[in-house]
Amino acid sequence: MTLVELSEPTARWLHQGRHLVLDGRKVFVHERGEGPAVLLLHGFPTSAYDWRRVVEQSAPGFHCVAPDLPGFGLSDKPRAYSYSLFQQADVIEQLAGALGVTSAHVVSHDMGTSVHTELLAREREGRLGFRVLTSTFLNGSILKRLATLTDFQRLLESPATLDEAVALCENMLPHYVAGLTRLMARPDAVSEEDAVVMTELLAYHDGHRRIPQVYAYVRERYLLQDRWVDAMRHAAGPLQILWAADDPVANRAMGAALAELVPTAQFREAPGIGHFLPIEAPELVADTLRTFVAATGERH
Repeated sequence: MTLVELSEPTARWLHQGRHLVLDGRKVFVHERGEGPAVLLLHGFPTSAYDWRRVVEQSAPGFHCVAPDLPGFGLSDKPRAYSYSLFQQADVIEQLAGALGVTSAHVVSHDMGTSVHTELLAREREGRLGFRVLTSTFLNGSILKRLATLTDFQRLLESPATLDEAVALCENMLPHYVAGLTRLMARPDAVSEEDAVVMTELLAYHDGHRRIPQVYAYVRERYLLQDRWVDAMRHAAGPLQILWAADDPVANRAMGAALAELVPTAQFREAPGIGHFLPIEAPELVADTLRTFVAATGERH
């Protein structure tokens, strides 16, 4: 999908951000506001568009930076790319360097939580290019074995059914947003215009055809759980977990188990909200971030 094929709402979103070249790839970045930097890391298979209303609520007091990771949204979606969580963390480090960000609050959701934990692991090892001031984790399957997988996820995870998953991805665009809203407790949070934009962002540069490649990151979640949970336990800065209680995939039991494994984290459940917290309850996410930062005193 090229620029001329974008609808007016999607083109408007494009013009609200900019592209940076990081490690030879074009990465789309949505930025708003002034103040301490906040890095907002989206999940699979969506984009920085998930954070748009969180940014609107947060920008008066923060410099909000919401990138599309490679393979997502308006960023490049190359065929010859591993889409490893380590590569995605590299991109975030490069983005921070390009923007002159030396310290940041980090907020993550879904797949982005694993990118976030890798950043914390690097900070613990003394090799992260910026300081993580505070960490806010939303629903994400860090404890992957506890996830309640969808039928589509099962198809993607098994080599025996991967061909079937590839075929589904080829024809998924008309059904894409309906599939996402089934994971929400508040599906009305997605307007008709949002549905158009979200579908076009997936279709951009054939993103729907990259889903089987991108989803390979899940194996790393199984293999590196201990590394990333330990990074949360030993985070240098304050850490909080805001968990949507009605998430059918990253379920309530997972949130409770994660809170038990990371007892230093502030833990809060959000009842009546499904998987897509940034979309379903942006005011809650923004207020939780603002209150946490104020209480910890970690402004810069």
